[in-house]
Amino acid sequence: MDTKLKGDIAEQAAVLQALKRGWAVLKPVGDRLPYDMVFDVEGVFVKVQVKSAWFDEKRGNYVADTRRTKTNRRVMVRESYKQSDFDFALVYLPEAELFYVFPVEVFLSYASEIHLVEADKRQRKPRSAVHRDRWESILQWAACRETYMRSPLKVGEAFGTGNPEPSLRQKEGVET
Repeated sequence: MDTKLKGDIAEQAAVLQALKRGWAVLKPVGDRLPYDMVFDVEGVFVKVQVKSAWFDEKRGNYVADTRRTKTNRRVMVRESYKQSDFDFALVYLPEAELFYVFPVEVFLSYASEIHLVEADKRQRKPRSAVHRDRWESILQWAACRETYMRSPLKVGEAFGTGNPEPSLRQKEGVET
């Protein structure tokens, strides 16, 4: 199975998970954007990058690349993502049929690869373990974002300038 097909399978698995949670899914035309899809979570758009992990037999763990891969005339170019490219990265483990849900800042904090350990016999859990199947983190992020976006502001409050109408201050006898 080639990497493009593995990526397509991971994306479809992500769509299924989102739909099961009642979220709408928007897919861009083409693959030129730094994200693969957008979830509409209660009216808030969440940009999502989907990665498929592979099992590294030698190390006994799953591995996912944290870089963007572009191909141009048979040349493969890898570059790092930026904070503004997406909101969450979903790393799919096909054999286990599960996702790791990483906020963009956590995903970018890894070097070029993320190693995911699914073995139960470990004395210490890896830092990635807290992101295993953490779909509720997307819902929480969207709720915070919705509150932030919908907070009412009075005209002039955003910059602390008070009443923007100098004519009203003049009528009240206040010097400008």
